[in-house]
Amino acid sequence: MDSKKYKVNKVNAYNGWDPLKQVVLGNVFDPEIFENIGDHKLRDLLQQILYETYEDLMGIKKTLEDLGVEVIQPPRNALNYFKDNDNVFDLDSKMSGMTGLPRPCITPRDDFLTLGNKLLATTVGMGDSGKMFNPKCIDMYLQEQWNLYQDGKIPHGPLKPTGVGLGEKLGPIESTFNFWAPAVHRVGNKLIVDQEDWSNIDEILLERYPEFTSANVTVGGHTDGSMNLPKPGLVICAPWMGPDDFKDTLPGWDVLKIEHPNYMQGENFENWFEDKQITKGKWWTPEAKSNPELVKFVEDWLTNWVGFAEESVFEVNMLSVSEEVILSMNYQPEVHNALKKHGIEPIYCRFRHRNFWDGGLHCLTLDTVREGGIQDYFK
Repeated sequence: MDSKKYKVNKVNAYNGWDPLKQVVLGNVFDPEIFENIGDHKLRDLLQQILYETYEDLMGIKKTLEDLGVEVIQPPRNALNYFKDNDNVFDLDSKMSGMTGLPRPCITPRDDFLTLGNKLLATTVGMGDSGKMFNPKCIDMYLQEQWNLYQDGKIPHGPLKPTGVGLGEKLGPIESTFNFWAPAVHRVGNKLIVDQEDWSNIDEILLERYPEFTSANVTVGGHTDGSMNLPKPGLVICAPWMGPDDFKDTLPGWDVLKIEHPNYMQGENFENWFEDKQITKGKWWTPEAKSNPELVKFVEDWLTNWVGFAEESVFEVNMLSVSEEVILSMNYQPEVHNALKKHGIEPIYCRFRHRNFWDGGLHCLTLDTVREGGIQDYFK
């Protein structure tokens, strides 16, 4: 694919609800990447995940385009990891010395944060996913800091891990040069920042982007799995949050706390609560229970592909196309009724393997261009 067809040349977004004009939508590898796996049943199951994921992504793409949104996608083999074998995965020759396949660029929201007319790359070592963007619009600050550290020019990274969460899991060196982009929500000239894992994210952001002010809300790092701001005046949040969490950051806004997340909504999710024990809640497909070979392969070689789906509330993880329209992959009466009450029309999109990739519509997309400019919503 010609890179000009998918490269982002400009960005503009100061919130998550102004009319959406351009979005990056994630993608997956070609199913042929598993063609050389000798166990045909295992091969077919792995390829099925990629076939169906791609099919559902194309459905999401069509929905967005029908709403007038330009959709940019990385090519399916953007990471040409197996170029010496035509992008085909050879179980015998490729596995030795490998610690797992790299994750496709399916959740761009994890790695990039649109802040006005700049795009901050928040994950060091993001690989070919960074090639989607014109260097003129992307801020590579954290990558540059990592390079300086590698060259011995600075003693440590700019971020200060708190000692919990990601800081504890990744270790003191890696963790000081990256953070999850969904730890930050934009509300006009105000940033809602989760500092549970990194105590000084706000300091770095305000120094580099002085047009914003900041406020803190602590939910555990990956906030788009815990809260959503569909339009000014409305917060939708997971069961572990509530109005008290927003009384200082979003004063006066209506807060809908989802009391009963509908984990089983959708196709073949009925066995989730029982079957998730097989994979310790990290990921799930309907075939996992009866296919130990699939479970072992994912645990051995696809750990970068999966997340921790047990903690995800997909009713929260939505994408606003405007203040009047929002995309969701999970019908849930509480949320549906609240959206309707606030004049928002929900459109439901199919994504069968959300519990495998641990990705909702917000994760699968990155809003790069929205109409409008910076505003103060708290005058």
